[in-house]
Amino acid sequence: MAIRQLADAMHVGGRNAAVSIRAWQLWKLTPLLRGYLVIVTVLPLLAIPLAAAKTQWRLSQTVTFIALLVCGAIALESTRVVSEAHGTVIRDLQTVWYLAIAITLPPVYALLAPVPLTAYRLWRMRRGYVYRRVFSSATISLAYGCACLVFHAVPSRVAGSVPGTASHALIWTGVVACCGALAWIVNNGLLLVAIRLADPEARIRNMFGNREALTFDLTELSLAVSLSLVIAINPVLMALGLPTIVLYRRYLMSAQLVMQARLDSKTGLLNAGTWQHEAEVELHRALRADSPLALAMVVIDHFNDVNETAGQVVRDQLLRDIAVIIKDQLPGQDLIGRFGSEQFAILLPRTGRNEAQRIGERLRDHIAGEPIAIESGSHAGYVFRMTVSIGVAVMSESRRALAELIGAAGTALDEARSTGWSKVYVLPDASGEGETS
Repeated sequence: MAIRQLADAMHVGGRNAAVSIRAWQLWKLTPLLRGYLVIVTVLPLLAIPLAAAKTQWRLSQTVTFIALLVCGAIALESTRVVSEAHGTVIRDLQTVWYLAIAITLPPVYALLAPVPLTAYRLWRMRRGYVYRRVFSSATISLAYGCACLVFHAVPSRVAGSVPGTASHALIWTGVVACCGALAWIVNNGLLLVAIRLADPEARIRNMFGNREALTFDLTELSLAVSLSLVIAINPVLMALGLPTIVLYRRYLMSAQLVMQARLDSKTGLLNAGTWQHEAEVELHRALRADSPLALAMVVIDHFNDVNETAGQVVRDQLLRDIAVIIKDQLPGQDLIGRFGSEQFAILLPRTGRNEAQRIGERLRDHIAGEPIAIESGSHAGYVFRMTVSIGVAVMSESRRALAELIGAAGTALDEARSTGWSKVYVLPDASGEGETS
């Protein structure tokens, strides 16, 4: 009887495990993306045994490796209560420890290092999809494994395991910086391919190439090179670098959250509160400089019908893609925010009435002529052509407060929609007449 119960329990457990595996988010990805993730994840598993077989194991190196992992775990633990900004490339300074390991220890340690730290993160934090963490760990392993191989291939008279004095120390530091840059290229290159496979329309520049991202990456590289230099001189000195890295990690993650809190999660545009705050600043600047300023309110026509007939997935993609079109058509200093369910607000500094009308007409025509193909869900493959109605108001003597300008643009939008769909209406001044196009 006991054997029968045990067999039944094992059968139920196995069935539940199979159901659990089938429920993994990984299986919901496209075959091409899933295959790429699996291949990249398997590569370090093949490289680690090969590197281990060629390693001359030394107790001092193993102790240094464990100490660096402990420092990385302490840094993770110190910010465990700080939420991570989802939907972005997270910069958490863990690569500082990986570069130090790659420079001061044999390749097997650089390949192994992301494994325990990723496991620790999953155990203590458990945020996000596991397959993404595992894939990220694999890209880091490959990146810093490559950096380690390159560094140790450099002749000792140029770099070597320990920095010398005078010019040798400078050259050694330069080589370490180049290896860190190589790891950055490999890691981000592998991530870039995955992002492109997942979303061909993803705005890569916003994640990797903008000024803020590059500043963070250069700061992280600087810290990593400095830590590598200190540890190469004496591993005990890593204790001096830990507080600085922990403090900067907390600052960096908080800054990412603040930036994320400014944006609307569905469109990537400024949310209503942030838009109004920055629009107030721009309005006061225009008043002081006595320069023109216009406000356009944009609404997607028949958007409620899309939600009722096609569903939330299609609605969200259309909203996101139209937001991308608006951003692409209005580069520069223009303030663009999501101001309602299907409504956007655009502040146009140094823009008069005629120019604002031309911008509105160009935006309307471009959106109307841009087909949007649905990428997922039951409507995948369907193509939508959407139109927008736009109301424009220009700052004047009677509109010198943001609330007044918003109200005037809203009135213009109502007028545009009342005269038909896909219209642009410019609200007149007190003495003028409005114009619909």
